[in-house]
Amino acid sequence: MDDARLKQRVKEFAANVKSVRCDDLFTLLDNHIKPYCQSKGLKYDHRNHGGSHHALTVGFKTFTVAKPHGTPLLKPIYVLLFLEAMELVDLYEEE
Repeated sequence: MDDARLKQRVKEFAANVKSVRCDDLFTLLDNHIKPYCQSKGLKYDHRNHGGSHHALTVGFKTFTVAKPHGTPLLKPIYVLLFLEAMELVDLYEEE
């Protein structure tokens, strides 16, 4: 995914913070943000030891995402933490 498409996808998440699916976020992070970070020489790490909490490091920002129970949708706070990390690696600008 090129940088412009990646930025557009992040904007879509920002526009719908209440309807971001957990699997969609992890897919974007692991399949697209990770290669982007590697190509820019930035740190990327996704840690999960079998529980519902995932610790992610993107660039210099570390944040936690808890996989929801009973619904596929993430709590908006986790999406906002993701967006903060995307700002630091130049993939999102708050409007």
